[in-house]
Amino acid sequence: MKLARSSQLARLIVRSASVLVPRRDRSAWTAEWTAELWHLCHPRCCEPDADPLQFSFGAFHDALWIRCDRLRSDALPVVRSGSAARCTLVLCTATLAALLICLCLPGARSALLPIPYRSAGDLVIISSSGYAGAQSPSIRLDDYEEWTTDTATLFRQIAFYRPTDKAVYPAHHPAVRLSLAQASDNLLALLGLPPNTADPSAPHPAQPRLILTRTAWRKTFHSDPHLVGRTADIDGQPVLIAGILPDGDWRFAGHVDALLLEDQHTLATLPAATKGFVIARIRDSAFPAPRDGWRKMVETHFGVTRSFDCISVTRLLGQPSSVFLFALLLACLALPATTALPLGDYPSRRNRLPGTVNARRWVFLAAKFALVLAIVDLGSTGLAYGLSASGPITAIYIQIATAFPALLFGFRWILQDQRRRCPECLRLLSNPARVGQASCNFLSWNGTELFCARGHGLLHIPELPTSWFSTQRWLCLDSSWLCLFPETIAPSPELI
Repeated sequence: MKLARSSQLARLIVRSASVLVPRRDRSAWTAEWTAELWHLCHPRCCEPDADPLQFSFGAFHDALWIRCDRLRSDALPVVRSGSAARCTLVLCTATLAALLICLCLPGARSALLPIPYRSAGDLVIISSSGYAGAQSPSIRLDDYEEWTTDTATLFRQIAFYRPTDKAVYPAHHPAVRLSLAQASDNLLALLGLPPNTADPSAPHPAQPRLILTRTAWRKTFHSDPHLVGRTADIDGQPVLIAGILPDGDWRFAGHVDALLLEDQHTLATLPAATKGFVIARIRDSAFPAPRDGWRKMVETHFGVTRSFDCISVTRLLGQPSSVFLFALLLACLALPATTALPLGDYPSRRNRLPGTVNARRWVFLAAKFALVLAIVDLGSTGLAYGLSASGPITAIYIQIATAFPALLFGFRWILQDQRRRCPECLRLLSNPARVGQASCNFLSWNGTELFCARGHGLLHIPELPTSWFSTQRWLCLDSSWLCLFPETIAPSPELI
């Protein structure tokens, strides 16, 4: 009696577990488990210690496994493990994540955005010590004042600025200390930036103007909407707060919270030996064609000849792209020394793969290269220029040190991943098996064999390359092999 009650309860448990089984498999699954229970509970077959209840609880585990396996097999190609669509989706997600991180970092965002200055091709920074002079003040104020009067044939416009720290006493706000770019009043006009937001009729023409950066306006003055148009005191001199400058509009050396625009008379009160930066718009007819963005200006004064470098702003501010291209060149040169470049031997002309299949393979390979390039470019730029503490020279070294190994290992992974994929469905091959013996390597084939779960073919990878088997080979299978593979699919007509 006790066994009969246990048997009925076990059948009820099996019926409950059958709900988890897919509908098309439910009747066969239920019949199989019911037969197993009958065999377990039959008087002639029943074992003395048999427990139908304990046995029936295993039905839930079996039903759940069948449901999960059916979900995996019926999943969309994008989410299937090892599929080309899933690989592409992961790379696209990584690219988007790297782009969002770069856009969230002000330094990296400025490095990626296009140059905001009008006609940037003829805009140069004059330096007396090469690239280093474009990163730290190198031009004396008296040299700039001389160029404003006797270089009309060389420059259409010329402006001066120097980084400095000053205490600012704005009206209705506590005193603050800001990093300023003390500049000539034609700097914004030279750069072609939009006019400030102050009322142009309010200030006196000779009154200095203070242009705050958006970050300083938000953090220091708490986004006061009435700040523009008020006056502030700097070094005992009234200064008009004339506008707000977007952070991305200032790309030159020196971290600044504001631009202090002064006329030539006010700048002339500074010591003649004061060093700063000089930005100019050149006349192309006065200079030879630039070499890698560099031009030379030679000046003879009282028998002393001095040379100055006129460095193109597009060249200077395009350093992230130039550094990345240099790292890419190094990675391409080093790649053949770290991994094999051939992808393997594939079917001959008599049994070749369809043209659309081959085209899809090459498109997938090119997409992986393009996405890896984008990921490394954005990642190295964000790491190098997103750190506010890193200077321009340090940023270059950081970008090279991160981009080169990332590109090298990224290209290596791309080639290895491509070799391990089925040339027809582009899924990763599975179930590696060792074939042959190492002692017979020169007499018979010895290596690893992988197969496509859809029955498209087998991949033979030699253990040791020989003269007759130097690289991996792909073997296409016909329809007679489909019964041996778990994910059977009718092969293409060209392969039968």
